Amino acid sequence: MNIDIVQCNRDLRRRKIQKRFDTFFWAAFTLLLIVVSTIYYREASSGSSDIYLHAVIASEFNFLDLHSITSRIAYPFWHVSFALLYKLGVPLVPAAAAVCVVYKMLVFLLVQRVISLYLAPNTNPKLATLAALAAMFVTAVRIPQVNPAVYIGIGSPTVWHNPTQIVAELSSLLCLFYTAHIVYCFRQQKRLRADGVMLPWKKLVLLAAITLFSAICKPTFLQAFLPACGLYFLGMWISNPKHTRFFLQVILAFLPAVLYFVMQYLYYTGVVVPFTSGVAISLTPQRVWMAVRNMLMMAAFPLLTLSLLPKKEIFRNPVILLCLLIAGISIIESALFYETGMRENHGNFNWASMNAAFLLWVVMLPQWINAARHYRDDRARLQENTVKGIVHSADLARRKTRLNLQSAGFLATLFLLLWHIYSGMYYLYYLFSTGSVF
Repeated sequence: MNIDIVQCNRDLRRRKIQKRFDTFFWAAFTLLLIVVSTIYYREASSGSSDIYLHAVIASEFNFLDLHSITSRIAYPFWHVSFALLYKLGVPLVPAAAAVCVVYKMLVFLLVQRVISLYLAPNTNPKLATLAALAAMFVTAVRIPQVNPAVYIGIGSPTVWHNPTQIVAELSSLLCLFYTAHIVYCFRQQKRLRADGVMLPWKKLVLLAAITLFSAICKPTFLQAFLPACGLYFLGMWISNPKHTRFFLQVILAFLPAVLYFVMQYLYYTGVVVPFTSGVAISLTPQRVWMAVRNMLMMAAFPLLTLSLLPKKEIFRNPVILLCLLIAGISIIESALFYETGMRENHGNFNWASMNAAFLLWVVMLPQWINAARHYRDDRARLQENTVKGIVHSADLARRKTRLNLQSAGFLATLFLLLWHIYSGMYYLYYLFSTGSVF
């Protein structure tokens, strides 16, 4: 299932195939909209919630005084979106909730579209909707002795309380799949041009715009994404030295986001705006274990699903490789860096790992569904050939052993999937019963 999602989506749109009204999808969309609206209105109504506090900050924006906006340059997108509604006369709580709901539902639409493209045309479209719904609710697995409140101290691929992380999830999806699209375009052009690939500049400009958008939403994802892309494209460059012009294009495409990210860092550490926070480095076995443990708990299902996939598919798939690189780098950053000053307890160096876990879920859910379908077809084919007597006994034993191992793997991943979903439902119960996101 190594496909270019961006190109597949474009091809489908160009065909303009008449689609039937998807009753199941829109029923799920409506139900999710009701649930999300309830959660975010409740969160925005709490005077101590992150959503309310961010809304209060953004309510002070003055569009005639740009300094009131640029002083929040570290993550202005959600704040500007809210401020536009607020200045138009929408009350603070409904405006804050509405902005969160809009971006959360956009994430759902994008996730459902991605999963649908991965599963088409051999799988029931309802599965794509169910998988997208699961991706909206799963959390780290709940182990009462470790994380009785599910989220605190661990993190989650789906964060409900932080408004800037909502738009960061949206931008991370765009960054991942469009960067993979660039890789697929390079591979295609390389087969046609041995003298040196150069992609159309409009593709690189769009990549620059998407990564810059991600920086404007929240810089934490880029903390892992940019180094991951650097390693990935460096490896490609070493393997393809004749195509240096393409890699220079890629460097130029990432440059605006890098420059903006540096400016955000200067703001964050108090160089631009005084009395904020600093960054310190500490590496201890305990911090390393916590970073690794948190990722394992947030992404137990998608990580175990990797064991069910052919190794060639993993290493040839830019989406999976980028996800793994982002996850690995986010673990290193979470273990290595921490904040000082007024944001000492904010845990901002953990957000990239949460983004990585979310991306792993979006990518591996359809991989798991397709792998299960292939497993079912292989078992049915083997049974049919066994009845016909066209399988040698030694080959039959080997195939049965392999299928039995796969069966055990699918049972284990199904158990983890249900555990993640249960943990997500428990977290919502905890959220409403205690009134605290932590």
